Amino acid sequence: MGAKLGKYFVLYGAHGLKLFSFIILIPLFTKIFPKSLWGQVLIVQALALWLQMVIEYGFNLSATRGMARVRNDTDALSALASGVIGAKIILAVIVIVIAFFVASFVPAFHGLGNLVFWSTLFAVVQGFNPIWYFMATDQFGKYALIDFASRASYLLLCFFLIKSQGDAYKIFGVGILTGIFTCFLGYERMYRQMKFKAPSRIESIAALRDGASLFFFMAATSIYTTLNLPILGSSQPSAVVAAYGTSDRIVRATSGLLEPLNRIVYARLSYLYKNKFEDAIKFLRTAALIVILGGLILFISFEILSPLLIKIVAPSYPEAVKYIRGLLIVVPIVAINNVLGFHVMLPLGLDKAFNTIFISVSVISALAMLVLTPRFGTYGMTLVTISTEVLACLAMLYFIRSSGVLLRKTVAR
Repeated sequence: MGAKLGKYFVLYGAHGLKLFSFIILIPLFTKIFPKSLWGQVLIVQALALWLQMVIEYGFNLSATRGMARVRNDTDALSALASGVIGAKIILAVIVIVIAFFVASFVPAFHGLGNLVFWSTLFAVVQGFNPIWYFMATDQFGKYALIDFASRASYLLLCFFLIKSQGDAYKIFGVGILTGIFTCFLGYERMYRQMKFKAPSRIESIAALRDGASLFFFMAATSIYTTLNLPILGSSQPSAVVAAYGTSDRIVRATSGLLEPLNRIVYARLSYLYKNKFEDAIKFLRTAALIVILGGLILFISFEILSPLLIKIVAPSYPEAVKYIRGLLIVVPIVAINNVLGFHVMLPLGLDKAFNTIFISVSVISALAMLVLTPRFGTYGMTLVTISTEVLACLAMLYFIRSSGVLLRKTVAR
């Protein structure tokens, strides 16, 4: 029990650094970079996160689920890993083409070619991390130690290397170096435990096909979780994007604190739903209670502490307090959505319905952003962000309740 709690602690430590390393560095960055440049950095970072999502392709969900089901079969694991790596190589080429197009033709990125170049390399390296293997085989503690060292190194290197406005590209350059370190050690550990199998066309295509439905979910949700800043930047000054983007990143990081727990629960339920359904239902109830309470505690805590937080990390952006307080209601709603989506629908293989819901609400969200942000600016963006999560929550509740999928499976057992 103690060893397992230790693994959870290490995982959360690594994930906390992943989420908050950028927040910890905000005082340094906002001191060095003027508001206009900081706004541009946030827009390019949003692009990098989206490109990274393309390369990850939802494998952190689909590959984790697939490998968790065969985690005791090393040959099957080797074949699945080969397919995932081959698919990522294909996706990396696509990402480079997309980045070139964006830098050349999208107005919000004009004059930012150097930052886009470095951010694209950052996205490629970070997108290859093999966390899916370690989550599926219940070895997340081993990977978390590597990731923790990488994140800590990123923080230290940024403090030592970023000294002037001309160093903005190093925000991504340092991430490339630490990402290579993480990938090298992660894959080395992975292939100590199974045979290396060179990626093949057939396995790569199979991996792309298997992960496609979850990729559509990731791509859809990224419209309002990642690409919201480029959309805002298309109609608002960079200084406004800087203040809102700083707040948005803090709230996203706060919500993301629940992600490691969700990954653990997701991998566990993927196994239990298939093999021990009654145990899965018991585990689901406990996990849901913990996640939702966690979301409420985070919401209340950050509502109270947000003025102090901004005074510490971004004193030149006092307007960020109102943005944070407006966006924080998203945190408990996302916690509920995590339970409905990642604890119920996806582990049960209800990918099609899940994607239909999120693609639909994301299209509505994108249209609303394009209509409301030019007229209402950050207020319009905040309203769209909250409404999107509420709509997704109501849609998933309706589907799970009306389909009776949990009740039917329990009765069948």
